[in-house]
Amino acid sequence: MTNIDAPTQVSDPQDIALELTCPIGLENILEKELHELGLTNTRLGEAQVKLSTDLKGMYQACLWSRVATRVMMPLATFKVTNAEELYQGVSDIDWAEHMTFDNTIAIDCHGTNNAIRNSQFGAVKTKDAIADYFVKKTGHRPSVDKQAPDLRIALKIKRDNATLSLDLSGESMHRRGYRQQGAMAPLKENLAAGLLMRAGWSKNSKFQQLVDPMCGSGTFLVEAALISLNIAPGSRRQYWGFKGWKKHDHRLWQQLMDLAKNERISPEDLNVRFQGTDREQKAIAAARENIKRAGLTGIIDVSMSAFQTHDFDWSSQPSLIMVNPPYGERLGDEMALIALYRQLGDWAIAHADQGELMLLTSSENLARQIPIRPEKNTRVLNGGLECRAYRFPVLDSHIKAGSREQIGLSPGAQMVANRLQKNLKKLRKWLHKEQISCYRVYDADMPEYAVAIDIYNDWAHVQEYQAPKSVDENKAQQRLFEVVSAIPTALDIPETNVVVKQRSRQSGKQQYEKVDHSQHEMVVSEYDCDFIVNLKDYLDTGLFLDHRPVRKLIQDRANGVRFLNLFCYTATASVHAGQGGAKTTLSVDMSNTYTEWARRNIELNEFSERDHKVVRADCFEWLRRAQDEYDLIFMDPPTFSNSKKMEGVLDIQRDHVDLIELAMARLSSSGELIFSNNYRRFELADELIERYDVTNVTHQSLDPDFERNQKIHQCWVLKHK
Repeated sequence: MTNIDAPTQVSDPQDIALELTCPIGLENILEKELHELGLTNTRLGEAQVKLSTDLKGMYQACLWSRVATRVMMPLATFKVTNAEELYQGVSDIDWAEHMTFDNTIAIDCHGTNNAIRNSQFGAVKTKDAIADYFVKKTGHRPSVDKQAPDLRIALKIKRDNATLSLDLSGESMHRRGYRQQGAMAPLKENLAAGLLMRAGWSKNSKFQQLVDPMCGSGTFLVEAALISLNIAPGSRRQYWGFKGWKKHDHRLWQQLMDLAKNERISPEDLNVRFQGTDREQKAIAAARENIKRAGLTGIIDVSMSAFQTHDFDWSSQPSLIMVNPPYGERLGDEMALIALYRQLGDWAIAHADQGELMLLTSSENLARQIPIRPEKNTRVLNGGLECRAYRFPVLDSHIKAGSREQIGLSPGAQMVANRLQKNLKKLRKWLHKEQISCYRVYDADMPEYAVAIDIYNDWAHVQEYQAPKSVDENKAQQRLFEVVSAIPTALDIPETNVVVKQRSRQSGKQQYEKVDHSQHEMVVSEYDCDFIVNLKDYLDTGLFLDHRPVRKLIQDRANGVRFLNLFCYTATASVHAGQGGAKTTLSVDMSNTYTEWARRNIELNEFSERDHKVVRADCFEWLRRAQDEYDLIFMDPPTFSNSKKMEGVLDIQRDHVDLIELAMARLSSSGELIFSNNYRRFELADELIERYDVTNVTHQSLDPDFERNQKIHQCWVLKHK
């Protein structure tokens, strides 16, 4: 069998052909880095640089490369059109030149073809060929160690060709040894270092400080400090693939390690500053631990704070701002992030004059929000997601016209922010007293800003009311943007925790259809009850905030009763009844989505399925067939429904008499029916008022956060006379 373009078998460690892989887009940076190490015999490839060097050069590349992912030494390339050719190609390599039978090995196989259809099969076939090679020579076979083998061997299959290499790095070189395993999964260290170098950061760069306003676990900051201190990125790593290689020169490696330690710059001689902030406590905790593990405590300063309000020290200029902001998963997320990106650009203009902003994002639209013209951008992959790193020079020649005058919130956004802060101040004492964490903070208070803003713990849920046709679409979009811009500053909520939805009339199946698939669930509490809410996936969140007093009324009156919840939605009222001591609860709704959600809410509060049942049915039909009696009934039907799951169409104004009559037939003689709906022009029929003891409790069923919207719902209590 003939090798195809096979690398020369390595008999002389002074003549080594290597392939250094790296993140896509950083090939030039890796090559430049190698040249600065004196390793100039290079050739660029896609996501790799080929290097011809000696043993010392190979060690230097491993020890000093900040950008490389792996250092591979190809042994042979051969045709693989069947399994036997793979076996033979591996067997033809002189393995005794690289290892002994008592070495442990691990095989990594990447790629398949028509002959090798499974990477695991390719790895096993390669292992068998190496084992058989040594059995023939020595009568012994090497063992497999997948975690930390003496020699890691890589098989790469592409179409009908296979390349077999020694992985001299042993594991990905982005693992420097300072980041906790299993912690947050941020930017990989070598990608962060490459982007820093792309921005011009070096141990002798013009920049006097690095600032990361959304530092996460601190990767940009740590990598920049390692560069400035001239600390070799491989100096902390304990495991290397070449240590089990037969040609490894331990003495030479140790000499290079010692030399690297001597070339470090003392922290006392540093003339650059490193500052970072992040809103998330978890992120800052991870950053501080990584900084400590990297030996950089006291060199890098990180704070849990929003960058917009943090008091950075800008005395060291020019500054390089490196940031990997959130990209957004859906259109509503992007709307919320537009404000963040604009603020980032404004903030950079205000504080980093003559410096540079380097921003990594997957969204070209978001990058356009920066009020600075980018100099260039670099395509990279971040966690498999295609992104671009944009360089924004903070120079007059690049700043868009008028941007310096527009720094901060626009007048409209500031007006919204002022109203939000005023509303929150008014509600704060009541919220604290009632221990309420989910509430409405704004409901079209200013008609031109026609949105409702609800708070769920530390998230803001923004519902845009559909603008009249007379309102210009671009104007409506601008107003929505101003609202979203105001929320993080006014309410101290991270930009990533703002969810935006546009409201419109929904009917039938549309009421229950998903609008997203992010499965964004969280648990919130209300009067000792826990509920699952979902802020993104559906038009509604799973908790009607305006019904909070109604649910509390049910909880207060539920002790020992048999409770029926019609049109139950997610059964929040049933949970309150159970918490109030109801003997039994029965929740009825015709939606699969909401009855399943109801069961999960009931289970979350640890109520037994035997006493707290959920039924999927058309409430009209269920009532017509029902025989049991209940002491407390709650009914909050939709205004209109034409679901295929029900016969005919429900119109609450037209049908409420029949509906209430059916429900009253199931009510015990001393029981109560709580009837509510949100049709603004609804009028309770006179015949019901005459037939039953009716009390309008609408005013009592509205908490302070809904005082502005007196017609958000109407509510009555009906009893038998």
